[in-house]
Amino acid sequence: MVETFTHSHYEQEVLLKNVLQHPDWLALDRGTMLMAEVIPKFAARTGFPEARMEDFIDHIQSSLRLIQASKTLLDELIEQEFHLYFLSNMSTAFFETLNEKHDLSTLFDGGLLSARELLLKPEPEIFQLLMNRYDLIPEETYFIDDNEPNVLAARELGINAIHFSATPSCYQEIRSALRLKIS
Repeated sequence: MVETFTHSHYEQEVLLKNVLQHPDWLALDRGTMLMAEVIPKFAARTGFPEARMEDFIDHIQSSLRLIQASKTLLDELIEQEFHLYFLSNMSTAFFETLNEKHDLSTLFDGGLLSARELLLKPEPEIFQLLMNRYDLIPEETYFIDDNEPNVLAARELGINAIHFSATPSCYQEIRSALRLKIS
């Protein structure tokens, strides 16, 4: 994300350390801070003007994209009548942007957004909330995530979990695990 925002290695390092890898970013994802609160904090911490921080946040939002191979897999799952739920660590603003672009809410039977629940993956409580809210049975549920600590947390709760990477072998692993009928 930072590489496509600026060519300056200095700015990239500052943005990574003081924005994306800072606890305030997690607070944004957790929903305990709002975008209007974090932008001035990011600006003060980085020494960049607030307008520059707003540009960076806008850049992140406009860069959010669906991975086409993942969308194809989702379509296959929907066609075969799987029940699909999302569990995302994301601020409400970013999620709303993604949903507006790709109408995600129509693809899923439900889901949890960390910022709305004031919880984050890999906290066990967010997994338990998802399971309880949608009456899911851990042993009959598959959780797919690109963050290994999240995958390990799901497994600790008895949920089948696959560590995602956007590779053909991972998509094949998912299709095999779910016994998808390939048409």
